[in-house]
Amino acid sequence: MFKKKLTNKEKKVIEKIIRFIEKKHHKAEGHDYSHVLEVCKHSIEIGRKIKEEIDPFVLICGALMHDIGRINATTGEFHGIDGGSRAEEFLESLIEDPKTIRKITKIVVKHTPTSMIKPSSPEEKVVFDADALERLGFMGMIRGIMGKKGTMEDIIDDRINKRLKDYDKLFYKESKVQGKKLHQETLKIVQNLKTHLKLRTKDIRKIESYKMILEN
Repeated sequence: MFKKKLTNKEKKVIEKIIRFIEKKHHKAEGHDYSHVLEVCKHSIEIGRKIKEEIDPFVLICGALMHDIGRINATTGEFHGIDGGSRAEEFLESLIEDPKTIRKITKIVVKHTPTSMIKPSSPEEKVVFDADALERLGFMGMIRGIMGKKGTMEDIIDDRINKRLKDYDKLFYKESKVQGKKLHQETLKIVQNLKTHLKLRTKDIRKIESYKMILEN
């Protein structure tokens, strides 16, 4: 639950962050401005429902800044850690309290498993869950495939393995309730993809026998 309402000063800071994020993310492949807004929306919805007290300002700022480390990065492997540094530098021009800045940058660092640092505060856990929800469902699967390198089979197989684990990693019961339909949609998509991958593998084996090629 939110322990307080946003002050006018906090609202103005959030508006500046939104303008900054929109500019930086508007052409980001797979992690564009709409993704950031969806994560922010999920974060607010989860944050309002859980029993733990949530600072709405810290939560919203963290959700908006969570993927800043992906901008102009050749790989997203360290985007949480890189994003934390970028967020800290930007936020210092907007927020006077270093403790508040630290809380927000920790959300950015810990929102992704690639940072190898588990979320600990309620705000960190909520944004982690919100980002995981955005990876589920049809659009989440599509986003996950965009920009990936490798064979089609390897990319899809990698996405399937990761998406099947996301729902079970959610911290809050409220997150699972909110993401139940997306998870069910993901399971159907995964099953469909597995079926088509098997058919594709079978076709490739036939072609590799050279019989089909030689016959033509």
